[in-house]
Amino acid sequence: MKQLRNLSLACITLAAVGCSAVSYQSMGIRGGYSEKKLNDNSYRVHYSGNGSVSLEQAIDFALLRSAVIAQQHGADTFTSSNHAANVSRSYAGTPGVYVSKPSVYLDIAVPAAQSDTKILACGQFSGLFTLMTLQNEVRAFNHNTQACIDEIQAKYQLSEQQVFENK
Repeated sequence: MKQLRNLSLACITLAAVGCSAVSYQSMGIRGGYSEKKLNDNSYRVHYSGNGSVSLEQAIDFALLRSAVIAQQHGADTFTSSNHAANVSRSYAGTPGVYVSKPSVYLDIAVPAAQSDTKILACGQFSGLFTLMTLQNEVRAFNHNTQACIDEIQAKYQLSEQQVFENK
């Protein structure tokens, strides 16, 4: 009986940890990223978070996916524009407890040639994105592809396999 109780407790603990993990992954039951090709050099990237992902993390993960797409196209830089975010609140089943689920959209352009325009560090993007969303302002920003990957990968301690997962 004691072993059954311990096994049950272990299963519940693993399930809780698995559901609450902040993850960068392709779209699935726990959220994740997806992209849609708009034309030869443009994509719309979407990241949908679960209840344990903050808006900042959702923005970072959309930006990381954008950088990976740019790298797959051999681009040293990419441009982000048409930023949109939404945070929905879902009832968690306990009175007064709600779960926030952020959703971020980001249009990116992958230039055919390297751009000499000013580059915005990925770490600064989340704050500007949030401010632009509040002010209903749209601006385009250029980003260094490899620097974004390195910075966000280190910030969330993501493995190479997590970042470069093939769908």
